[in-house]
Amino acid sequence: MPMYFLRIIIVAATGIVACGVSAAGQVWLLGADEWARPRDGAVMVQMPPLPDVVEAWKGKPDLHLVIRYPGGEEGLLWANELRSWLVALGIPSGQQELVAGSSQPDQIELELTR
Repeated sequence: MPMYFLRIIIVAATGIVACGVSAAGQVWLLGADEWARPRDGAVMVQMPPLPDVVEAWKGKPDLHLVIRYPGGEEGLLWANELRSWLVALGIPSGQQELVAGSSQPDQIELELTR
């Protein structure tokens, strides 16, 4: 009987690890300090974490990108500009969702979800 439970635990742990490395559910952070730099196309294609986000989305284009931004007018302006840049980088606006309420007031959280 104990061996049976050990097998169940191993199978469950393997599934959890496999889910952890998939693109869905991964969260990237974009800080206000990074965003405060002058922006143009050349900067945006290199600005962490945007290249990683775009690459992960291209691997799973059926996923949606949730953009969780700080509340308020300033956060909404930031999120809308970021959304426009992400469209320019290849993620259609229909695959993006803006959500107010990031966990920190000085960062945007980017998450790929189903």
